[in-house]
Amino acid sequence: MRTHVALLVVFAGGLLVGAVEAWPQAPPGAPTGDPMRGKPLYEQTYRCYACHGFDAQSGTPRLVPMTRTQAAFVTYLRKPSSPAMPSFADVSMQDLADVYAHIRSLPTTAPSVESVPILRDILERRTREP
Repeated sequence: MRTHVALLVVFAGGLLVGAVEAWPQAPPGAPTGDPMRGKPLYEQTYRCYACHGFDAQSGTPRLVPMTRTQAAFVTYLRKPSSPAMPSFADVSMQDLADVYAHIRSLPTTAPSVESVPILRDILERRTREP
């Protein structure tokens, strides 16, 4: 009987852990890094833009809106689960915190077409053409 109860507890615990992992993450807390220092790290030093885009939402995968906490972000970068993602195990904690702060500082929505002059001009020309 004890064996059956122990197995039931282990099984139920496994189901609970799986369910908790599937729940959406809590909103991340405030970043501890410097977003101004993180921008050149993101764009030039570590070239994150090459896969994730300069706005972090046009690449693959999208980073904005950021749903990971800073600790989860750093943990993932140090030991990524995807073979396409390079490891940043040797990068300083400050650099990773700054990159995280930069990503969190990016707008979560795209600007309206009307607010981007070149896009607005293209649309206006298209509506005037027969």
